Amino acid sequence: MKFVSEIWHPNIDKDGHVCISILHDPGDDKWGYERPEERWLPVHTVETILLSVISMLADPNFESPANVDAACILDSFEQFISGTLSEFEPSCPVMDSSAVSFASVEKMFAFRWYFCYSSAMDKPKIEVLDPEGFAEDPSCLTLVLREEDHTIGNSLKHILCRMKDVEFCGYNVPHPLEDKILLRLQTRQGIPAGPLLLEALTHLETMSHARGQLMSIHVGQCGNQIGQNFWKTLCDEHAIDGRGRMTCEESLHDDKDVFFYQADDDHYVPRAVLVDLEPRVINGIMASENFSRLFNPDNVYMSTHGGGAGNNWASGYGQGGEVYEQILDIIERESENSDQMNGFLFTHSVSGGTGSGMGSLILEKIRDRFPKKIILTFSVFANHGDTSDVIVHPYNSVLSMERLIDFPDHVVVIDNAALNRLAAGKFETQQPTFDHINSLVVRIMSTSTATFRFDSHVLTSIRSLFISPMQPLHFIQAGFSPVVDPNESFTRKTSVNDVVRNLLKPSSMMVSTASMTKPTHCMLSAYLFLQGQITSTDVNTVCLSENHSINAIRRAPWDFTNPLRILHTPSSPYIKPQYKVSGLMLNNNTSIAPLFERILQQFARLRSKNAFIDRFQKEEGFSVDMMDSSAERVQELIDLYSEAEKPEFLG
Repeated sequence: MKFVSEIWHPNIDKDGHVCISILHDPGDDKWGYERPEERWLPVHTVETILLSVISMLADPNFESPANVDAACILDSFEQFISGTLSEFEPSCPVMDSSAVSFASVEKMFAFRWYFCYSSAMDKPKIEVLDPEGFAEDPSCLTLVLREEDHTIGNSLKHILCRMKDVEFCGYNVPHPLEDKILLRLQTRQGIPAGPLLLEALTHLETMSHARGQLMSIHVGQCGNQIGQNFWKTLCDEHAIDGRGRMTCEESLHDDKDVFFYQADDDHYVPRAVLVDLEPRVINGIMASENFSRLFNPDNVYMSTHGGGAGNNWASGYGQGGEVYEQILDIIERESENSDQMNGFLFTHSVSGGTGSGMGSLILEKIRDRFPKKIILTFSVFANHGDTSDVIVHPYNSVLSMERLIDFPDHVVVIDNAALNRLAAGKFETQQPTFDHINSLVVRIMSTSTATFRFDSHVLTSIRSLFISPMQPLHFIQAGFSPVVDPNESFTRKTSVNDVVRNLLKPSSMMVSTASMTKPTHCMLSAYLFLQGQITSTDVNTVCLSENHSINAIRRAPWDFTNPLRILHTPSSPYIKPQYKVSGLMLNNNTSIAPLFERILQQFARLRSKNAFIDRFQKEEGFSVDMMDSSAERVQELIDLYSEAEKPEFLG
């Protein structure tokens, strides 16, 4: 049998023939392995080969999908190669990859490249087999790719072999029982191999590209209030009314399928799960004019006793242990209704009881049940000092932090103190309302997901959001400009220069650490999304005009690339924006550490006196050791951020 169309699969050769027994790969002693002249893969029957091909064609998001591995490898590799290309950061010196000094190449690869971890692995996805050799001869590159079914290696080989500047490309399997392959690329006439590999990865991602779907999960009072505002914004941006009907006759350039699905009568339903231990907020949402006929009532979980968690992490966690299977059943059912579920957006508070305690347990269970999905949380931290309305919030926050360290891929930190300060200053009110605060959070959420939902050629999937390249340094600060009351008219003129300049200020971040900024704090990775009436030329121009500000960014002393990527992000085609130009910055910066230090200090003050500890001890299954263990994990995170500011961080 033979495939007429080109199929890239480890057991299908370039002519389309199915290799039933073995897939031959001519031996090459340059690999350095003393093995027979013929390399081999495990024997597959025709049935298993066909089933594998069918699964790739019908559902590209099977357990070890080509597009997932490709996107992960592509974006991490792009971080390195972008230093050699001028299209990303024209304000920075353009590096000639054939002339780069690779004295610190191992440090660079370690963070930007082969620390590209998958959540289910403790080994890097991709690494250079011989970085010193690659430094001496950039035309010869040998990689170790860790993947279960060798789809990426075989596909890259096919793509690269068709490039005119490639002299040789091959791959082999060091051992049939190991989930890794060696890919070797040799170019012609000394042409650098790095950009060619990036081109091949881009080609592969394009071929297997799919935006996929996202599910939002809202836990507790705070999480559901944010969710209510978030879905109101999504409905407006996609021209969907409170009954799930289109308000615009013509569907423009948007992808509603990312967050919505269509019911049998064609009305749109949010891919959302609402969870709370007391019914007030969710009942209010379900009875409201905007949402009474929008959400799927089967996707709502409310506790039958309705007593809540009493602002007690241990109570929320314990109650979650009794009912989590019901919640996971809802999440699994919703996931099964999706063609390609890529991940979860999770909103909650870390200071109360339900969002922190039950939220922690749900995060654990989601990671266990969906180990390869991306989890992006928007986690609200309490006002510090005496302004918090939850006296035991340091306990709750520290216990939640341990789970935020372990389970999500990215955590966007929402600091209530910073939001209140910002809202009071910008909205001309001494007492900002929940609506004021939530509008700020929702703007972060909607802008950061805009490239997934609208016509864009960059960051088209949550899997390509590469802002947390090393675990557990995945706590993200956010800021946007301009900040205006959504209910007021905006009369000022905005420009790309002003927006970028504002976002590069530490005070623009919505975390109360600007006054504690140290000279050693450094940016690990960041995205700056620009929206509005701008072009790619405008982006390039601002990079040049803001050259001083951008170069003033303190990067990690072991990283020679620019950690900041400036991107033009699409806006909704259905609504008129308040301003001509706006921007959002997602900033992975070591300056987040003082927030965690402050939480630990507050925790230590309570813990030293055993204040209110009895509230937690009375909950079944809870011990004080859990608190102390969580505090140790938070301290380890703080220490790791401190280490990341040193040249010897990567040894």
